[in-house]
Amino acid sequence: MSSVGETAKAINDACHRSGGVYAQYSCKYVSWDDACRGTVGGGLSCWGANITDTYLKGRDGRSFFTVRSDNWNEKLGCISSDKIAVVVGNHVAGGDAELKPITLRSLLKNLGSYGAYCKVPEGTDLSNDELDQKVSIRFQTTFLPVPESDAKRDKVEFCTEAYNYNTRSDDDPRNLLVLGTTQGIAIQQDGRGAKKLMHHAVDPAGVAHKYWLEAERSDHAVGGPQKETQEEKEDAVARGKATAAVIGIPAMGTRFNALLTVQVPLKQRQLPRRAMLGCAMAESAMLCCATNAVDSFAMMAPPGAALFKKKAKKSAAMDLYSGGRGRGGRRARGCARAEPKLGVANAARVSRGTEAGVYQGLATKRLERDTSQHVTVTVVMYNTVAGGVPKVEDVRAAIDDMEALYKACHWTGRLADQGADFMKAELTVKDAMDIQHKVTHQPYTATSQPVANFDQFPTD
Repeated sequence: MSSVGETAKAINDACHRSGGVYAQYSCKYVSWDDACRGTVGGGLSCWGANITDTYLKGRDGRSFFTVRSDNWNEKLGCISSDKIAVVVGNHVAGGDAELKPITLRSLLKNLGSYGAYCKVPEGTDLSNDELDQKVSIRFQTTFLPVPESDAKRDKVEFCTEAYNYNTRSDDDPRNLLVLGTTQGIAIQQDGRGAKKLMHHAVDPAGVAHKYWLEAERSDHAVGGPQKETQEEKEDAVARGKATAAVIGIPAMGTRFNALLTVQVPLKQRQLPRRAMLGCAMAESAMLCCATNAVDSFAMMAPPGAALFKKKAKKSAAMDLYSGGRGRGGRRARGCARAEPKLGVANAARVSRGTEAGVYQGLATKRLERDTSQHVTVTVVMYNTVAGGVPKVEDVRAAIDDMEALYKACHWTGRLADQGADFMKAELTVKDAMDIQHKVTHQPYTATSQPVANFDQFPTD
């Protein structure tokens, strides 16, 4: 099994060598999944009124990556909420309810029903018919290294971790979060520090449990929908695994390897004006610096945030390996190495994995839609790679798939384009100071996990 670093390097090399649209993608260990990015004098800022860094964490402690476009001026699609499907049914106690796809629009309108299991108040409606005509959407993929065995059901467990810069308290979140697979939804929220996003199931007593996600190797090729045979589907159901279903946008078809994360902006409490600094002093203290050599956008950083922003001055080539806001991947240094062994890549069956405890539900009791911001959706297609690193043709197939999905949206372009103005807003002093407070008092820290089977020597 190749390491995560070897896998990422092979993918980056394949993208660079392939050129064209492929060179616009690379591996990111931190993904900027922002609902509302700031602008400064008409140019993009890395800060904003609703910005989130997303990490991909293995249950075994490894950090994974996603293959995506540039973080700064990211590629995006725009589509209406009635053209995005999620699968529901797991919110019903007992786990015996029928799973079925509904639109994101329907989910938001009837959130009080679908979210009752996690303390969403009855009658809650977080939809907005006008705003929800424009939902920003980004497509990503990943290749998770798994051991190679004769059983061909090799797997790895993981979860995503969201660090929202605009949320400082669990009872005053910036977003309601909906995680979606073909086994159902998990309703959560932003909060203090970073939050792990896990899958949910409700037992017969009505108690919600949280689960790691599991990516299991399948026989299906990388890229495009998964069309299961009846035998495959019956086998998956018998083992408690996910099956292919409509999820995401119509062009995705039926898949079992897609994971959706929906961020629904919430109205936050108006906090008292802080006496830390006067507005004029704060504004003059903000730093403006140039970004990469390709896109000369302005970046505004609040005082004290330089630690998080030093990487933003790096060239476009270096940005292929690191992000300016969070910690990205780094180019490996050292002596030249032999070409890694090529492995076998397949679409991953993304299912509920090991239980991680009881889910206590939402910490906030106040859910009100922020009518100044639009919903954003991140779709990640998961693949496994066994016995080595992905082949160039597998990397290209995964990117071709994402490109086709972008083209199927109502609009597609870059964040700096006029078509994405609905998810940008002039950066305010308040935004900058709130972010400063978050990164100063609640900086992102990688969580540590105990070693499973710590006292048992492994056997092949």
